[in-house]
Amino acid sequence: MSTLFIKPNRQVDRIFIHCTATENASYNNIESIRRDHVENRGWSDIGYHFLITKDGKIHEGRSLESTPAAQRGHNRRSIAIVLAGLRKEKFTSAQYDTLKDFCRDVNESYLGQVSFHGHCEVASKACPVIDYKTILKLDEFGSLGLDVEHIAVLENIRSSNVDELPDLKTGSRGESVKFLQELLLIKVDGIFGSATARAVREFKKAHDLYASDLVKSYVWKLLIDANHIEHYD
Repeated sequence: MSTLFIKPNRQVDRIFIHCTATENASYNNIESIRRDHVENRGWSDIGYHFLITKDGKIHEGRSLESTPAAQRGHNRRSIAIVLAGLRKEKFTSAQYDTLKDFCRDVNESYLGQVSFHGHCEVASKACPVIDYKTILKLDEFGSLGLDVEHIAVLENIRSSNVDELPDLKTGSRGESVKFLQELLLIKVDGIFGSATARAVREFKKAHDLYASDLVKSYVWKLLIDANHIEHYD
């Protein structure tokens, strides 16, 4: 089942990656896991929001409007994604491709203002057993990377003096617009068009600013600092 990510109304700032910790074929099925969680653990529903099965398909679990039951003590403001499997060599490239694509969709939906983590970061477990940091190209803050060039551009922006960055608005063009689009994690074409304007307005609204398309030094600073979000359970 292909799933298009739609932001829930509840606040989210962290995405956790899990594995089912079994190669039992029945756990390559969303309903089997749901039954286990409901019948054996007494939960109201499956603990995860999404399951990625061996064939690379992603399946909906618990409603995104509901807090997951996946990382004890760290469930609030989170989304939980689980990959079917236990042995590292048995996870499939299809699963990895789906994980990357889906996490990119989530990241773009939140304008890069979420971070990605493994269950092992908040529990004494090896879950997930996959090298999720490398697969998703995460930096030390859990920010999602797209490729080496993408990361280099972000580092270039972080090292810039915000006072040296130009004011931008609809109709602007050039390298500075590309930098802006990189920070917003949207398509990079160097043209400040309607999509870029919409992303800027959404970003400013999320930071309680007047939602215009104008990018000035204080907006640049917020965009750069957005990669260093503190998280609270």
